[in-house]
Amino acid sequence: MLSFVLGESAMAQMKICLVCDTRLPAKKYGGTERIVVWLLLEYLKMGHAVVLVAPTGTSIPGVTCVPADSREQALMAIPRDVDIVHFHGWPPPSDFAMPWLFTLHGNEPDSSRIPANTVCISANHAQRHGRSLFVYNGINPDEFIYREQKKDYLLFFSLVRRPVKGAARAIRLARRYSMPTVFAGGSRIDLIKAGGLSESFHPMVKFVGKKGGLEKAELFSNAKALLFPISWEEPFGLVLIESLLSGTPVVATPRGSVPELINSDVGALFTDDDMFPDALEKALSCSPKHCREWAMTYYSSSVCASNYLNLYERILSGENLFA
Repeated sequence: MLSFVLGESAMAQMKICLVCDTRLPAKKYGGTERIVVWLLLEYLKMGHAVVLVAPTGTSIPGVTCVPADSREQALMAIPRDVDIVHFHGWPPPSDFAMPWLFTLHGNEPDSSRIPANTVCISANHAQRHGRSLFVYNGINPDEFIYREQKKDYLLFFSLVRRPVKGAARAIRLARRYSMPTVFAGGSRIDLIKAGGLSESFHPMVKFVGKKGGLEKAELFSNAKALLFPISWEEPFGLVLIESLLSGTPVVATPRGSVPELINSDVGALFTDDDMFPDALEKALSCSPKHCREWAMTYYSSSVCASNYLNLYERILSGENLFA
């Protein structure tokens, strides 16, 4: 039976070690990397001591960073006085002696490679991997701008070079329905791999490259809606929450976690291109305030941190969560 971890933490301050296999922080694009940083900063705000084991060059203000450039180095670098170890990459061996858990952030086709103490990031993600626990990712709302007045464009914000993210389909929709659409997350040349290059030379289609920081926040807050026409089983979909935090509704295909994150108050779903105009109309009728409130209630970094702390407490109390 699936179990969504949700609850306030009541335990005294802990010493927590997070392990990540990529250098932090991410400059522009980064999913797992940004989740790890947000968790660390939330734990600090809550009064916990945190240690980060990550590749050389990692630096997070206020966080003790221990360099490790391989799984073996990471396992050696973990301080033995921490209460719990939370892995986001480089999973430990089955006989790892300290209290620990592993968050699976992507899709793993080989179930034998999934560590025993694994937490997923959505209900759909957990079901597809034969797991019982999931904790939704959380985003720092302070990094996004809430705005009710929008400009006349849709936003596509995903890795353009990955065909499953749907850039080629988004281009077709923009052309067919004469919807100005801004494409971020790559350049037009990435369409050589993803498809849609010749169709992209059209007045309705604008490419702005990879964006981060304030530029990214402005793109989200000014867009009428986020267009998310994926063709794969998305484990979570950070851009959906980034959009909602900006007061921007979502129009998307119902794959992976999307139906969990997007309801009729914050967006609309479509399966074939003929359904898109109606879905877009429904999405545009959603209140920016409702979009923001939905994201803040379930998908903020503070909520995510509290949910993980609740899980740490249950593990440290001896509860067998992964049987």
